[in-house]
Formats: sequence, structure tokens, C-alpha cells
Amino acid sequence: MLLRLEVQNLAVIREAVLELSPGLNVLTGETGAGKSLLVDALSLLLGGKAEGLLGPFGDSLLVTAFFQERVLSRRVGGRSTPRVDGEVVSLKELQEEAERWLSLHAQHTALALLSPRRQRELLDALLSPSLLAAYAEAYAHHQALLGEKRALEEALRAKGEREDLLRFQLKEIAEVHPRPGEDEELEREAERLRHLETLRERAGKAYALLAQGGAVDRLQGAVRELRAGGRHDPALQALARDLEAALEGAQAVARELEDYLEGLEGDPERLSALEARLALLERLKRKYGPTLEAVLAYGERARAELAALEGGEERLWELEGALEEAKAALLEAGEALSKARQEAAQRLREGMEGELAELGFPHPRFRVDLKPLPDPGPFGLEEVAFRFAPNPHLPPAPLSALSGGELSRVALALALLTGAEAPTVVFDEIDTGLGGETAWKVAERLARLAQTRQVLVVTHLPQIAARAHRHLRVVKEGEAVRVEALEGEARVRELARLLSGQYTEAALSHARLLLETR
Repeated sequence: MLLRLEVQNLAVIREAVLELSPGLNVLTGETGAGKSLLVDALSLLLGGKAEGLLGPFGDSLLVTAFFQERVLSRRVGGRSTPRVDGEVVSLKELQEEAERWLSLHAQHTALALLSPRRQRELLDALLSPSLLAAYAEAYAHHQALLGEKRALEEALRAKGEREDLLRFQLKEIAEVHPRPGEDEELEREAERLRHLETLRERAGKAYALLAQGGAVDRLQGAVRELRAGGRHDPALQALARDLEAALEGAQAVARELEDYLEGLEGDPERLSALEARLALLERLKRKYGPTLEAVLAYGERARAELAALEGGEERLWELEGALEEAKAALLEAGEALSKARQEAAQRLREGMEGELAELGFPHPRFRVDLKPLPDPGPFGLEEVAFRFAPNPHLPPAPLSALSGGELSRVALALALLTGAEAPTVVFDEIDTGLGGETAWKVAERLARLAQTRQVLVVTHLPQIAARAHRHLRVVKEGEAVRVEALEGEARVRELARLLSGQYTEAALSHARLLLETR
């Protein structure tokens, strides 16, 4: 449900706020006040063009719609920015999100109702969901097999060359036989051999300072002194123990340094072998991955691909059989769907002609054409197209031939019969050219639709305005446009204006009667 619409700098509207309620909302006002501009604002969220809508009150216009679970906005001019919940999105993403919450029926907007996709969705709303799901599953399975077959055929066309390459790569990796982490291990050993003299010099000096320079002897002397003093003060006993631990550590390091120096021998042949091995590993990493783990993973993938290629002809033969079965299952599901659509099309035709006859069309003719596709499509074996003749002297034609008011009444009838509408439905110009009994019937059906959807209608008919749960009036005051909610006597006066253009006692009495008998 749409809770609130905020508009800034849209044509003659400097700023306006529209707050809606559940059920039927109507928008009335004098001609030129800006009623239809608020519909234009909603059309911008649905991807509509902004040409001619940027007002004189700034460098950009902004439309923000607050739904129960989403905030959608679009800024046009300056840095044009569509947003969903404050996050910048593409215009297509904004349109797709808006279509989940909002349906718009007006002459001057790009209407989804005219698209074959939307007409198919409306017809399919009358079908069992299990039929649609069965076909979708069969189509997806067939497409997956077809994609695998095409990929395999392409691979087989270059099979010999690809197999040679994969075998060469696997041989190259196998000959080196790398181990995970081997390069790091060998690099550490090579680094030691490359700097043998430096290591000998530094370790030798450290050993000399410890063992020959008297560091250990001095520590031993300090320990003796602290032990002697400790006989008179426990604090020195604790220090003596700490220093003994340090002495033992120093002695251990000195012994390890002595062993290290004895084992520190140069081996030019070993270093040369390490350098050669590291070069081989680096070459593999440059070709197949940044690490040896990546090289080994590439090898596994290459081995799997080679196995697939070697069994390619057999798999292709298997796929041919599987595709025949999948195609048969797809056609079976498609034919079941087509039969159900034909039955639904007949029901929809009868229902639409009955509804449209009540909505001001004498002897209407409504048709649902099911045109077979050359190949099964993602949604069935046929395209769906609605055709309509508003009077018996015209042949049924595409809905695009209708005027805005006619199309809005067709949309209303479809919404009532299929239930396939967004949570918020907006009608503009639905009352064009209507009056008398037809106006009452349109009002009654809008109220019926408002039992399951939030409905917003821009209208000049008092019969429709009187049925509203919330009545809003657009008022233009100089450069400002204000939207006010009408209640009580203010609503009576607005209905009187719609009835006669005047606030006579007769018009006011009629307005009160409309509100009492709605």
C-alpha cells in the first residue's frame, strides 16, 4: 500500500504531499490544479519519461513514494538518481521494484497493460499455478539439456586440439610433481645457502660474545653473589632464581650456536639444484596459477575436462535421447497449458463482455487471441493478445487503439475478473465521457476493487468521489499546489461543485444524499 507521495518541482507543482489510506482514495480539483501531475509523478517511478515535467523551481525534480515495505524515489535533472530504500539503483531496477507495488492506468503513461507479457499474466492468473509450474520446470530442464548439448558440440569441434593442449599441460605439471607449500620450503633453504658467509659471521660473533667474551662467566658470578646475599634477604634469593634461569638460557643458546656453526657448511651443488627447482615451480605458477595450490587445482580441472572430452561422443548420444524425452515432456506440459488457456480465454471473454457492457460499452466484443509460437517459449506454446471492439460496428482491435478512458475501464474489468493487480492501483481518466447510470456502475466497481486493493482515482464524477474512503482535493494557490483531505462539510461542498459547479442549496442537498446512500 502507498502511504505517502512527496513531489518537488514537478511542472507547476513546487511542492506537494499526498497521504493515502487503505481502500478507495479519490483526487478531485479544478481543471489545471495539477491532479494528473501527481499521476505523472507515479509514472516516473515506473520508468516514465520526464520530458516537460521539470519545473521552474530548481535544477531537478524529485518524486518519493513511501510504501509499507519500500521507499522508492527518482530525481530527474542535475544528477538524475533512482533509489530504492536510499540505495542508488538503475532506472530499470526502480521500474521493476515499482511494478511490484503499483499499477497505473492513464492515457499519457506507458501502460504495462498493452504489453503481451502483461496480457499473458492476466490470462494466466485464471489458471492453476501447478500447470504453470509444470511447464516452467519442463522448459528449464529442456533448456539445460540443450545448453549442455550445444556446449559439448562446440567442444567436440575443437576436440583434437583441446585434448592435445590438456594432455601437454597435465604432462608438464606431472613432470614437475609439485607439492603444496614446496616453493616456500625450498626458498627458505635456498636463502640460507645464498647467505652462508653472513650467517657464519653473525652466529660466530654471537657465540664469541656469549662463550668467549665472558658473558656466561659474568652471569655465573652474579648468581653466586646473589645466592650469598640471599642468606640474609629473601628478595635476593628470588633475584638469584631469576638470574639462574637466564644463565641456563644463555648456556643453552651458546651450545646451540656451537652446533649451528659446526653444521654450517656450504654446498654449491645443493644451492644450484634448489635454484633450478624453484625456477620450474615459478614457471608453473606463471602459467597455471599464482600458487602451487592453484596449479594443482588447475590440473584437477584439466583432468576432468579431458575425461569429459574423451567420453564426449557417448555423452552426446545420451543427450540426444534425453532431449527427445525432455521435448516430449515439454510439449505435453505445453499442450495441457494451452488447453487450460483456451478454456480460460473463453471464460474471460464472457466475463469481460458482461462487465464492459455495464461500464458504458454497448454490445462490446472482447477477444483473447492465442497465437502459436514456432518453438516452445519460456511461458508456453503461444503468445497471448487481447483485442476489443467498443461497439458492434468495429472489428476487435489491439488495446492500443483505445482512448485513455476506455483503456482504464477495460483495466478495471480485468482487475475485477482476474485479481492480478499490484497492491496499489491508480486510474486517471477512467470517467472520461461518462455519466448517469454508467457512472454509478463504474463507482460501484471501483469500490469493489478497493475491498482487496488500495485504489487511487483522479475523477470529476461525484458518484465516484462519494464512494471514497479518503477524499483528497488538489488546490492551486498562485505558484503553490496544496493537497488537502476533505471531511464533513468541506467534502459536501466539493461534491456539490462536482455536481453542478455551484454551491446551491440543491447541489449541497444532493451531495449530502450521495454520501448517505453510497
